[in-house]
Amino acid sequence: MSRSPFRAAAALAILLLPLGAFAANGDAALRGNIVGAYAQIHSYKITVLGSVKSSGVFVAPNRYQMSTEFDGKTVKTIFIGRSYWIYSDGHWQKSDDTSNTLDFDIEGLLRNAQTDRKSAFVRLPDTTQGGKKVGAFKYSFKSGSSSGTDEVCNFDLKSYLVTRCKADELTILYSAYNDPANKVGVPR
Repeated sequence: MSRSPFRAAAALAILLLPLGAFAANGDAALRGNIVGAYAQIHSYKITVLGSVKSSGVFVAPNRYQMSTEFDGKTVKTIFIGRSYWIYSDGHWQKSDDTSNTLDFDIEGLLRNAQTDRKSAFVRLPDTTQGGKKVGAFKYSFKSGSSSGTDEVCNFDLKSYLVTRCKADELTILYSAYNDPANKVGVPR
């Protein structure tokens, strides 16, 4: 009889071990499913909601075209790698190269997750977005020398494609994955 409480405690400790590992390392299966889903993605539409509103398109591996409403004016930009252009006075002007890698976007999140194998996707309870049940996860990543950013993202439970991410006062919506209309050309 004296061994019974010991066995119960040992069994409880063994059962709790995976929970502790999950909390420390995140959900590796979820991380793998999301990274795997994006291996087949080459474009999507993006809407950024915050102090200003931007909308545009991403085309792999590193092209963004964005329109931003700023002080009642529309500002258009194109990023290709570290080069960017701005539409001003009726034509595109090439600007200095940027160090901005747009890490806040899902592409940046995935790039960090692929290079930092210790990065954790922490599974959160499912939620509802637009009347549809979606999955949720929290992800923390470093951007350059900054200490890190926490994002909470929603994803489709079947495809594992992200539909929305939120960090601080910024929300990013994703749609139109692999739509043939998603194009980013080199400005002329």
